[in-house]
Amino acid sequence: MKKKIVFSIMSLFLFLFGTPIWGQNVKFDGEIRSRIEYRDGFKNPVADTLTGATVGGLRSRINLDYVDEKIKAKVTLQDFRVYGETGTNNTKSSLGIYEAWGTYLFSSQFSATLGRQALEYDDKRLLSASNWSNTGNAHDLLLLKYESVDAFKLHFGTAWNNGADNDYEKIYNVTRSYKSLTFLWFSKPFGKLDFSAIWFNDVFHYGKTDTDTDKKSFRNTIGGNLGLKKKEIPLSFYATGYYQFGHDTGNKSLNAYLLALNAQYKFTDVWSIAVGVDYYSGTSTKDSEDGKNETFNKLYGTNHSFNGSIEYWTTLPTQGLRDLYGGITFKPNAKFNIDATFHIFSVTKELPSTDKKALGSEIDITANYTISPQLSLQGGWSSYFKNEQTDILKKQTGIDTRFPQWAYVMLSFKPKFLNGK
Repeated sequence: MKKKIVFSIMSLFLFLFGTPIWGQNVKFDGEIRSRIEYRDGFKNPVADTLTGATVGGLRSRINLDYVDEKIKAKVTLQDFRVYGETGTNNTKSSLGIYEAWGTYLFSSQFSATLGRQALEYDDKRLLSASNWSNTGNAHDLLLLKYESVDAFKLHFGTAWNNGADNDYEKIYNVTRSYKSLTFLWFSKPFGKLDFSAIWFNDVFHYGKTDTDTDKKSFRNTIGGNLGLKKKEIPLSFYATGYYQFGHDTGNKSLNAYLLALNAQYKFTDVWSIAVGVDYYSGTSTKDSEDGKNETFNKLYGTNHSFNGSIEYWTTLPTQGLRDLYGGITFKPNAKFNIDATFHIFSVTKELPSTDKKALGSEIDITANYTISPQLSLQGGWSSYFKNEQTDILKKQTGIDTRFPQWAYVMLSFKPKFLNGK
């Protein structure tokens, strides 16, 4: 079946190559991204009886974009495979649709988009396409947009999911997804400041059988962002605050929050520094026993961009997390930059077996080089300096582990096969 789908789509692409398309704009491009990683304590400490792994992966995407006066549409095919998993004579395929949506423009300011689409808002903490991920994030929903000429933006999104083509309502239990979703986002500049706010409601089934579909938990997240970033000012900052309430996916009472602040200072066009803090609320042992949840959930945002590249805390500890960090960036020209960031981690509520809160520290070094507009190279190295509390949370107590480190090299080709008018 997948071979037939691929053949049909490639036939369409060939048709587009050979057919004049008047009054429209068709763009056909792609991405071939290869990433080689050395993992020796990535995400979790590794016992010293084991050996670090070198793993390569290939993500391939084909994008078809269409635009005319009233219609926009996009289809993105995606395949990901680990180098070597299929062998030299195996045609196993993971090809699928990453995005497929259509937009109708009611006016220059108001539009409606329906289909599978990637969502990115603000600093990507709550909603992100997660481009670092080998598969990315996308949502099946209706998105209404109003964007005025004075930069006021108002977006409304809604979704209703099923795990299959059901004839009656069934429990929805697809991993890391919701039964339904509603959100409202707006953004407006005020002088040199940019302000945005969001209300996000996702709903989950917490029942066990199809007779329990009326058992739903409603999780709400509200909050906003305030940012300052202007070329004429060397200092910039970005402040974030979110509050979660309602009930979590298991129907526990939810009362959690996130506070974050990032400040950057640009000494010259070449050198800049950044400092910041992320504070995620956590749940005490007593509150957990009482059926309460005070641990913030990062929803559907990017994991790799925050709280360390080695990804020890992409899933937050039940006891919450505080991340104090500082970094320096060297950018000698428009094509190359390198930055180093140091993190100091701690929980915000005490662990059950100790009164210590420190979780160790981490250093991340990342370099980017743009070889051409269609070819880029990125690499990095990270190391985690763990302690006893790290081992407790990672369930590695009493085990001798290796020094945690991780490194990668990533090469991205973005060829443009066809660009319309």
